Amino acid sequence: MRAQRPLIWTAGLLAAVVAGCTGGSTPPAPAASAGASAPRASRPDISGTWVHPGGPGGASLRPAEGYPLTPWAIEKMKSEKPTSTTNDFRETTDPAVLYADPNGYPRIQMHPMKFKLVQTDDYVYHLWEYNQNWRQIAINKEHSPDDPPTWYGNAVGKWEGDTLVVDSTGYKPSTWLTGQGLPHTEDLHIVERIRRDGDTLVMHLTFEDPGAFTKPWSIENKYQRVEDGAMIETIYTISDELRFRERFLGVPSPIPIRR
Repeated sequence: MRAQRPLIWTAGLLAAVVAGCTGGSTPPAPAASAGASAPRASRPDISGTWVHPGGPGGASLRPAEGYPLTPWAIEKMKSEKPTSTTNDFRETTDPAVLYADPNGYPRIQMHPMKFKLVQTDDYVYHLWEYNQNWRQIAINKEHSPDDPPTWYGNAVGKWEGDTLVVDSTGYKPSTWLTGQGLPHTEDLHIVERIRRDGDTLVMHLTFEDPGAFTKPWSIENKYQRVEDGAMIETIYTISDELRFRERFLGVPSPIPIRR
């Protein structure tokens, strides 16, 4: 038995040393270095490819009670000639047809083709299959007074629970809000609340524009997730525009057209 005592004593000493080093508990995590960034808070996932289940004409901007138009907006809308009211494209005043202007927002959102949302820490990118258009939503940023008017507005967003709240201003007043000629002024302000409910994306929009509307009004559309996120290429070129003008407007092309 005496010969075993050194082994017992050595094992006991080793156990005591280990216990003393650890304090008898799990060692503390190493301190983060001064230059290390804090971990990003988790955010809801609204990314993916989406489409309105109703197809053409499914998504709508018209509120149930109708548009609360100002006298200026009423007269402006009466003066417009959308393509739905004429068989002759030479008579339309639709800027998307007459000048091949971008549809603008949210008119493009009413298009039956797919769109995709891509999330990063600093931006949410809204990509439309139609004519390869896109907008960006800056997260946790403020509007800049130096932002110029754009076709799709200057958008900033923040997360409120499971909802992305998007505040947009700076829209070019030449765009129509709908294909029926719904006008707006340079003071258009849109607040969107975007959230995901399973495979459904809910987009709630509120419009404010004292020059065009007598009061704020809201609409809501729901979109279904598309498992295959692929989107086809649809690019409208100058040759496409010249062919359109030649065929429907009777305007000869001043330059060669790619056929």
